[in-house]
Amino acid sequence: MSFLHDLKTFFGYLAYLVKGAELLPRIKPIDMDIKYDDGEFKGKASMFFLALTNSVGGFEQIVPDASLDDGKFTLIIVKTSNLVEILHLASKVINGGRHVDDPRIIYKKTRKVTARPAKNGDRMLINLDGEYGGDAPMTFVDLKQHITFFANTDEIPDDAYSEETIEMKQVEKNFIKGVDKLPDKE
Repeated sequence: MSFLHDLKTFFGYLAYLVKGAELLPRIKPIDMDIKYDDGEFKGKASMFFLALTNSVGGFEQIVPDASLDDGKFTLIIVKTSNLVEILHLASKVINGGRHVDDPRIIYKKTRKVTARPAKNGDRMLINLDGEYGGDAPMTFVDLKQHITFFANTDEIPDDAYSEETIEMKQVEKNFIKGVDKLPDKE
């Protein structure tokens, strides 16, 4: 690895720490209803995470047992919004992923998650990899070993096609039908 790569990694990590520290005092718990394969959480929580890999925001111990090929997310629900308790949980993350058994969180492997605010009229914003992803209710399904490609077919030259062309609307419809047919539990 180069010095420049190490520097970028350090400052990227530092940027996450600074932004996280800036946002911590603004965390307010909301009543959530989170359904997952083996259960449901109804109650106040400050946040929930879904992860496929062990690296979340540059931290590699948030999901220490992550596996890309198991067909499951790791769901983490942080039930506390107390700043001191969140900092304590963060120190457990940094010190080897010891947060996974802490009673202030729920740590589960799951294939499907449905998240919604527990009270009508409450707003529950979803952050997808650092960007606003819409408001709950939302359902997340891990489609094991599944990949879908999207392309602007208007920009692809006609001579680039080697097989019959599938209209993107049909691909989208097939995808939605496939997700709807998935069982709630594996």
